[in-house]
Amino acid sequence: MIVARYAVSDPCKAADRSRLLDEHKAYLHGAPIRILLSGPSAPPSEGKGSTAIVIAQVETLAAFEAFSAGDPFVRSGIYASVDIFEWRPSFGLLLENL
Repeated sequence: MIVARYAVSDPCKAADRSRLLDEHKAYLHGAPIRILLSGPSAPPSEGKGSTAIVIAQVETLAAFEAFSAGDPFVRSGIYASVDIFEWRPSFGLLLENL
């Protein structure tokens, strides 16, 4: 199953986000799940939180939810919102590699 996490950072937590960035990246790099793509959006407009997307291949949605809950950004409340959902890609060059 392919899942996606769309997260929006709380702009009031920018200092905490910067402080935890290396820990967050290490967590993603050491993931026990198969992360296909991950990364932030372009810099946000002033006063808005940055967004980030993680796309992973997992056995169950619950497995990804558990992984996401352990992310330092999630644990520390850096994200103002986190949406996790199953994604069913149906077209594209990357689809051949799944």
